[in-house]
Amino acid sequence: MPTDYRAPNINARRLGLYLRRTRELLQLSYDEAAARAGCHSDWLVRVETGFLEPSPGEVELLLERYEVRGAEVADLMIDLASRPRGPGWLAAHLDGMKAEERDALISESEASVIRTYGVQQIPELAQSEPYARFIASVSFREPDPDVHWDMLRNRQTYRPGGRRRFLDVIVDEMALTLRLADDVMVPQLRHLLALGADPDASVRVVPSAAPFYEDRAHSFDVLEFPGVSDRISLCHSMLGIGFSYADLTDTWTHIEQGSALCPEESREFIKGLLAARTVN
Repeated sequence: MPTDYRAPNINARRLGLYLRRTRELLQLSYDEAAARAGCHSDWLVRVETGFLEPSPGEVELLLERYEVRGAEVADLMIDLASRPRGPGWLAAHLDGMKAEERDALISESEASVIRTYGVQQIPELAQSEPYARFIASVSFREPDPDVHWDMLRNRQTYRPGGRRRFLDVIVDEMALTLRLADDVMVPQLRHLLALGADPDASVRVVPSAAPFYEDRAHSFDVLEFPGVSDRISLCHSMLGIGFSYADLTDTWTHIEQGSALCPEESREFIKGLLAARTVN
């Protein structure tokens, strides 16, 4: 059954938020801003709350009338207006998807830096195809491995406007040493080694000897976006992906600095696990 999405999605809300911040920094009321922009104040209200999706041209004209077209965030706002409902590939997967999950995936697709931490599973954006298909086959949420992999492959490869994205992966040793079949884990370990060699990625391992604490018990992501200092944190659970109640940047930094091996040590660690599985 299709989900009834009544609230604006997050791209429309983010665009509206940035436009509202711009208007407020200029100390313009709705009526003053509308007079400057040559539009109705009701139109501005609907755009700033995400209930109206302006075209990129309309956003650019508005920023020109505000005399801020040269600001770095202006390009981001115009770019967001070109994808008010997120990436095109997402539409095929929306049936039955909760609005929060949809918005989390849209946010992920727009991020220029993704810091992802996995405990019992390899983080989704770092999963190989055999591993992802296996996880889908044993998950009550993913009845069709083909559909699951199609969406995950798009999540991994999508770059809006050809923009570069940095993927920063930290994975707990627990996820690397689960008793899964070699035809699942060997390709996954090789994939992590290839990912760690990519200049647009980093892979680190938290060894089992590292001190354990509550904040390290949950998988999460921290998303960063081009041109703004805003961050969004996402949590992963058996129920799927959703928004965190707080910014998890400090938690990420604590794990990175106090628990994880450096990339070079992590690479050697993963090579050792791979060698143990492929020895004759």
